[in-house]
Amino acid sequence: MLNSNDNHSFITCSPFLNKFRILTQLSEGKVIVLNEVHSTNQYIIDNIPYIRSGDACVSEHQTQGRGRRGKIWVAPFGESICLSIYWALNKTPPTITELSIMISIVIAKILKNLGVSQIKIKWPNDLYIYGKKLAGILVEIITRSDNIAHIIIGIGINLSMRTSTALNNKIGKNWINLKDIGIILDRNILVATLINTLNKKLKDFMYLGFDPFISYWKIFDYLYNKPIKLLVGNHTIYGTALGINMHGALIVDQSDVTGHYSGDDTSVDLS
Repeated sequence: MLNSNDNHSFITCSPFLNKFRILTQLSEGKVIVLNEVHSTNQYIIDNIPYIRSGDACVSEHQTQGRGRRGKIWVAPFGESICLSIYWALNKTPPTITELSIMISIVIAKILKNLGVSQIKIKWPNDLYIYGKKLAGILVEIITRSDNIAHIIIGIGINLSMRTSTALNNKIGKNWINLKDIGIILDRNILVATLINTLNKKLKDFMYLGFDPFISYWKIFDYLYNKPIKLLVGNHTIYGTALGINMHGALIVDQSDVTGHYSGDDTSVDLS
């Protein structure tokens, strides 16, 4: 994890991603840097035979970026982070919910160390500042005939996107940049930091499980004690969010019953 005295390295914003600058800062693995791609997650999926655990793909722009539940992820050229990291497991993988929460916590801690003091996580994987969405995570797990669980972790972070009517029409008005709160980061250093830190934390997660990360949830929980609308498949549930259980499921007080909800078909709206 970054130390507080590392912040000076992030003062100048680099206009373009630079493969050499990223590689010189990686402790292991390789990175593929693209100007444009349909989706960094899909690029990893299409190239699984040629990459190893810990390798990553980052792009200036995605034409078909995607989020959870079939939503799109919009990222104008050169104004955000569009990053995907690959991890392979030859054992039963953890749940997508546990992985999403763990990764969200790691990224939130990185950003908090860089001065984003108000960073919060909206269960299970959206990062918020002042009630607006800053970043999102998409975890995909693919199991093929090789009996290996192929884990693809997509990360999108808004850095300096310019507000426009067209952009708001695409993604809604409830979004925010780091630049909006006066934080300008060097994208190459940030990409390398995300890759290095997540690769280390993924190793910890695979050996130690979800337990070491649960205690951080209370620090970053954006939904705690708020009224929410929970979408579970085609069903809608209303209640109050009360944190997570030991498996990362969202605990919801529904007046007459307390439910625990998780899964890729579950998402939250604030009611």
